[in-house]
Amino acid sequence: MKIRKLSILLSGILLSSSIGVQAQSINYSVKSGDTLWKISNQFNTTVSSIISLNNLSNPNYIYVGQKLIINNLTSATPNIQTTNYIVKYGDNLWSIAEKFNTTMNCIYKSNLLSSYTIMPGQILTIPVNSTTVVKPVGISIYAAKKSNSYGDIYTWENARRLFTVDTIGTLKDIDTGISFNIKYYGGSNHADIIPLTQSDTDKIKKIFGSWSWSKKRPMILYFKQGNTYYQLAVSMTGMPHSTTNIYTNGISGHFDMYFYNSTSHVSNSMDGTHQNNILKASGR
Repeated sequence: MKIRKLSILLSGILLSSSIGVQAQSINYSVKSGDTLWKISNQFNTTVSSIISLNNLSNPNYIYVGQKLIINNLTSATPNIQTTNYIVKYGDNLWSIAEKFNTTMNCIYKSNLLSSYTIMPGQILTIPVNSTTVVKPVGISIYAAKKSNSYGDIYTWENARRLFTVDTIGTLKDIDTGISFNIKYYGGSNHADIIPLTQSDTDKIKKIFGSWSWSKKRPMILYFKQGNTYYQLAVSMTGMPHSTTNIYTNGISGHFDMYFYNSTSHVSNSMDGTHQNNILKASGR
């Protein structure tokens, strides 16, 4: 199955909008491919809220055409203006906060950041002339996983808004089932990741056998951001290289992890093997 590359503007300000926190109940008709998790993300609510509002006895089963009451938290109020800003080289949270008359802490909390480190190309939702914490605007899933044994596909532009710098996650190799823990170290074209411990490095070595740039494997990334658990389809290269900031894990450097539409550092091009691995990791 081929999935079209998602085009996205990569300079300047993406989007301006007014947002608020008031809930508005709507009636929603379940469509083919829907899950409670997908619906909750679409309407910026929670799975537990949908279950409670609709008295669902079996939250794992919904059917096409089923009517659900949803508390839509995306209804607008005019007093909080937001903009989606794409980080440029030289930016930091302080300079962005000054630009839009807000605070570093407000940007940090609004974007569910795990670190004050930001990467060029990263999209941040900014409250303009306000210190009110808002929710990220415009994050969307690209293709849902075929079953819970796989991962959802997010493009790199959206994935890096969920899996932010210093976020810790668990990777599971599709073919062997071996899992290990990693941290997002940095990277603006794809995610540079570091195993947390010697044990995690040993598991990676068991998966790949030997280190090589040509070894690329489909995996599922599990992590929690905010109050939401995610599992995303990714692809990892089995070659440690360059720098690190963990020195007790038995490896020198970091590994490359690709999301859909991630590109390489040198050629800034997409890799066909990584793209296909991500499709496999989503069950396709």
